[in-house]
Amino acid sequence: MDHRRQGLLKGLLAAVTFGLSAPLVSTLISAGSPLALAGLLYGGSALALLTAMAVRGQSTQESSVKRQDLGMLALLTLLGGIAAPICLVSGLALLSAGSASLLLNLEAVFTMGIAVLIGREHLSGKGTAAAALIIAGALVIGSGTASGTTLHGAVFIALACLGWGIDNNISQRLSIRDPMQIALLKSVGASVPMMLLAGLTGARFPTPMEVVVLLAIGGIGYGLSIWLDLLALRELGAARESVIFATAPFVGAGFAVLALKEALSANMIASFVLMVVGVVLLLNEDHAHWHRHDEVWHEHKHLHNPGDQDQHHAHQHPNDEANGVRTDGPYWHSHPHRHEPIAHAHPHVSDGHHRHQH
Repeated sequence: MDHRRQGLLKGLLAAVTFGLSAPLVSTLISAGSPLALAGLLYGGSALALLTAMAVRGQSTQESSVKRQDLGMLALLTLLGGIAAPICLVSGLALLSAGSASLLLNLEAVFTMGIAVLIGREHLSGKGTAAAALIIAGALVIGSGTASGTTLHGAVFIALACLGWGIDNNISQRLSIRDPMQIALLKSVGASVPMMLLAGLTGARFPTPMEVVVLLAIGGIGYGLSIWLDLLALRELGAARESVIFATAPFVGAGFAVLALKEALSANMIASFVLMVVGVVLLLNEDHAHWHRHDEVWHEHKHLHNPGDQDQHHAHQHPNDEANGVRTDGPYWHSHPHRHEPIAHAHPHVSDGHHRHQH
C-alpha cells in the first residue's frame, strides 16, 4: 500500500473517531462548564496517549520534537487545544448534535484555504470543486432553522473550525516529528491550563461518572484521532487531509439521527449530498507532473526503498550502509539528512517534500 493510500486510511479513521465525539459530548453538555468539559476531553486524550507511549516504548524510527519546534507547538496548543474546544462545547449547547456535526465541515474549508493561500499547497480543479461543494453544504445546513441551528451557535462552531484550520496547517509542518509525542504534548498543554483555570474560577464540574465518560470520549475522539490525523497530514498535506477529515461530520450527523433519535431534516439531507460529492471528487484526484526539488536539510522518519519512484532518500549513512539498506532489507529510521536537487515526474500530493509552484 503506497503512502497516499495509507494516509487516506489513517485520515478516515481519525475522522470516524472524532466524528463520533461531537454528538456524544452534546449529551453531556449540561454536566459542566465549557472550560471544565474541554479540559476533561483533552485530559482523556493525554491519558490515552501516555498509555500508548508506555506500551510502545521509545521510538527509534521517529524524530523527537526539537527546541525550534516549541513555538509552533505552543501556538497550535493554544488555538487547537484550548480555544477551539471551548468554542465547540459552547456551540454544542446552542445547536442540535446533527447540525453542529455538519457545520464542523467548515474546518476543512479553513484548513484548505490556509494551506493553499499561505502554505503553498496546490489543489487541482477537482480539489477546488470539492471545496466549493463542502462550502455549499455548510451554507445549506447553516441556514436551516428547522434543524436546530442558531446564529450564535453557528458562530461558535465556525470559530472552533478556524482554530482547528490553523492548527492543522501548523501540525502539518510538525508532522515530520514523532506524531504521538506531538499529540501528547498538545493534549497535556491544553488540559492542564484549562483544568487549573476551571478549578480556580469555580467552574462547575461533572459528576464522577460523567468525568469517566468524558475522559473515555477524549481518549478516543481526541487522543487517537489527533495521532491518526497527524500521520495523515504527514502523508497527504493539509489541504487534501482536510477533505478526507470532512467525513467526520457525516459520521457525527448519522450517529445523532440513528442513536440519539434526532429529526432528519431536508437541509441535513441536502448538505450531506453536497459534502459527499465533494469528498468523492477529491478521492478520485490523481495529481502528477514534472517538478523540481531544491536542496534541503531536515530530519524525519523515512525509508530507503530501491523501488520507490519518488527517489527522495538515496543518501549514504555514517556507518556506510548504502542507501540505508541493511542485509535484511530496507528499514524505517530517522536522522538528519540532505536531499539532493532532483527533477522528475510521479503522482504526488503537497506533503513535506512537494510544496512547489505549478
